[in-house]
Amino acid sequence: MSVVPILFGLLVAAAAGCLLLSLQGASPVHRRLQAQGRTEQGLIRVAEEPPVLPQAFVKKCEQKLGFQKDSPKFKETKRSLAQAGYNSDRALAIYLGLRLGLALALPILALPWVLKQPWNKGFMMAVLYLLLPGGYFLPALVLGRLIAARQKKIRESLPDALDLMVVCVEAGQGLNAAMKRVAEEMQRSDPHLASEVIQVNLEINAGAEREQALRNLAERTGVEEVSSLCNILIQSDRFGTSIGQALKVQSETLRTTRRQKLEELAAKTPVKLVFPLLLFIFPTIMVVILGPAVIRISENLLK
Repeated sequence: MSVVPILFGLLVAAAAGCLLLSLQGASPVHRRLQAQGRTEQGLIRVAEEPPVLPQAFVKKCEQKLGFQKDSPKFKETKRSLAQAGYNSDRALAIYLGLRLGLALALPILALPWVLKQPWNKGFMMAVLYLLLPGGYFLPALVLGRLIAARQKKIRESLPDALDLMVVCVEAGQGLNAAMKRVAEEMQRSDPHLASEVIQVNLEINAGAEREQALRNLAERTGVEEVSSLCNILIQSDRFGTSIGQALKVQSETLRTTRRQKLEELAAKTPVKLVFPLLLFIFPTIMVVILGPAVIRISENLLK
């Protein structure tokens, strides 16, 4: 009996199990009511959803992968998802489900192609085993690219947001009202920064301290310039200094830093052009200059 159908069936079953694992868990409303102890008599009870997988199996998988709640890996992954713009409660479960599912789906999808190749069984198994870590780390690479792209957009639009905030503060508005107005004005030009500023206002309106809301903003974005801005606003709020003047200084600093980075890139351009010049342009020039002379010399020597 061939082992290939059995292996294929096990991989399909494992992929389905990982998909169900990512969808595991009760509704958020039920979890909040359970945490607050409000499922007693006299209140409306939320229908408990039947678990897709046994809780013991789910906890064991979390322990093996190191994604227990409040663990360093759990917090780091959640922070990375927030920096990419995914703040949903189910973002972490979907992300982990994608990593586990792709780790098993890539060998399944590549299995028909691998079987058609004239390879021995050992090499086939090696290729399939190499696809396992490839599928597992592929979502992490995509997430890193999304984080870098989002941080770049936030970094580019931050000086304009600071200029608008300075205008609003000097016009007499408070910091919260200025941030709200800036978020409304930049909703089309940069929705990423606008959504983060709106989140700060929502946290402050919900009762959080402004200092904590600004620290959460710096952690969610992961941008060094935003972190510096939040520290300046916290210090201005704590010591009672002028917020408008602090925003002006920060805006000028950001523009100076951007100009210095552009000058640095411009200074690196001649060094980067050395290798294309040596490999492609100089040989062509030498052929054009010396080619006719070499032809004439060879003709004279043949005579």
